[in-house]
Amino acid sequence: MDHHDHNRIRVANNVADLIGLDAACYAELGPGPGGGLAIMLKEKGRHVIAVESPWAADVNKAWARETGVPIYFEDFFVGDLSVIKEKVDCFVIAHCIAHFRFSPYLLFQQLYDRLPSGGHLFLSTVNATAYERVVEFMKGRPVVEKVRKGVQQTAVTRTWNHTELPLIWDDWMHVKEYTRAEIEEIFTQSGFHIVRSLHRNNFPGWRRAFWKKNLAIKLFPHLADEVIVIGRKP
Repeated sequence: MDHHDHNRIRVANNVADLIGLDAACYAELGPGPGGGLAIMLKEKGRHVIAVESPWAADVNKAWARETGVPIYFEDFFVGDLSVIKEKVDCFVIAHCIAHFRFSPYLLFQQLYDRLPSGGHLFLSTVNATAYERVVEFMKGRPVVEKVRKGVQQTAVTRTWNHTELPLIWDDWMHVKEYTRAEIEEIFTQSGFHIVRSLHRNNFPGWRRAFWKKNLAIKLFPHLADEVIVIGRKP
């Protein structure tokens, strides 16, 4: 099973979670270059839109044109949702929060204010205490991406960094990884009631490549690879 298979299974699990919420309009924030989650929701007959960073690469835009998913370009991670015209009742942050350069509270408060009563916020993210990270930590290796010697100048640098110097996060894309407890606190402090929260092992099969990891997760669930939290506005 390669990385593509891993990602496909993870996205399919997230989509199943979202369909269970039965929203009238889903809005995915930061869908990324493939747009897999938004596309899969649309293929299943759901009304879905997307919001991407204004400086997103062309590959982040091409899939939306090809599939007909409406996509807006806005600085959503700082809470600016002004471009959205639809009445969204479920916002989706799927494996995006680890890339935020600003406090997620800025966005969460705006999402809370924008949602109708009974609306949902769905979040999935890599688990900061995942088995692979714990093992790497115990071996004295980097837990997230290593900082490269040559950091490329990007649109993010030009837009947000007034020193004009290349920033670590241009290449080291995970600015912060979160634990389940941290995510839950952000939800509750922003006003949401948590309706579901879990650690998920997306690859539970007892294949040779995974048996050690899956045994460890069975004993210690917080070692699973993904965190899922779903909040509801009262």
